[in-house]
Amino acid sequence: MNRDPIRAHFEARAATWDDHAPPDLDARLRRLLAPFADRFGKARLILELGTGTGACIPHLCAYAPRAQLVALDLAFAMLTRARLRRSGVYVAQADAHRLPFPSAGENGGFDMVVCHNSFPHFQDKLRALQEIRRVLRRGGSVLIVHHMSRPEVNAVHRRIGEPVASDTLPTAQEMQQLLAQAGYTRAWVEDAATHYTAHAARP
Repeated sequence: MNRDPIRAHFEARAATWDDHAPPDLDARLRRLLAPFADRFGKARLILELGTGTGACIPHLCAYAPRAQLVALDLAFAMLTRARLRRSGVYVAQADAHRLPFPSAGENGGFDMVVCHNSFPHFQDKLRALQEIRRVLRRGGSVLIVHHMSRPEVNAVHRRIGEPVASDTLPTAQEMQQLLAQAGYTRAWVEDAATHYTAHAARP
């Protein structure tokens, strides 16, 4: 029996998840990731946290052709679809609040951690950001992207109802505060009418 209602929610919806994606999703993802192309191009190890069915995987591989990509999700059924997106990507079931990796050392750790459409579902957002920081190398960065606006994301979750009704994207000010509390620097948040992006570095 699955005692985690968030996990159960996504396990049950994996089979039809991609049916609800906007027809221009790929174009939206390319636009969202393009400003970070230089950083992706220099990366050697990237973690996508909350990959879902892996919609972002082909774009991360395209922008970071020299990087090893690791994709995690809480729901196993989502991962069975994500692993079909691209060969050579490591996929694993894990919780954002307890990442199954050692703390980054002087010569180790992820260069980037990307969260596409997953951040609202992290029940303890500060703890998740702290975990991400723990596995990032010095100078590494976290990138949180949504291909819809914050009000749209929050409205969709309210409409779906429990257990995701209260899973919201923070305002730009709230996100800035969370990132600062978690120990990041150079935080930048774009709470736009068409999308939401947050980026910060581990000092």
